[in-house]
Amino acid sequence: MWESILPRSIYRKSMFHVLGPVFSSITEDMLLIDDMAAEETLQLQGLIHLALKNLSSLFLSLVERDDDGKFLDHDTWVQLDENVPSLKKFRKLAELLDMSLKSITAAWESGELVNCGFTSSEVRNFIKAIFADSPLRKECLGWIVMNPA
Repeated sequence: MWESILPRSIYRKSMFHVLGPVFSSITEDMLLIDDMAAEETLQLQGLIHLALKNLSSLFLSLVERDDDGKFLDHDTWVQLDENVPSLKKFRKLAELLDMSLKSITAAWESGELVNCGFTSSEVRNFIKAIFADSPLRKECLGWIVMNPA
């Protein structure tokens, strides 16, 4: 509705300002869950994918495109991530929900999670929520504590 009324630049800026806090809040709430079973992680991942799919037409209306693309490609996500950093974190959370403990630790080590906006305490709490206590979990948590962003 607003896209046809507002000038394009105002519409885009307005939507970016609205979407940022929305994705930030949802991501923060998901990261506050202190215990998740494997089935719950897959359900949350499915919800994130469903939300992204249902918002795809909105996302496409917010990016500058040379073609009349009707799908979200890499360049589209790059533009969206630059304008709505919390969206990048939200999308990464979907990936984390299906990653192994070693993969999550490697993503932290490489700086990938920091680049998506995750803090060391968020990553540590997330690991505690989805992985059972084990020597490997303790090792990975210790490594993250010793190597903060």
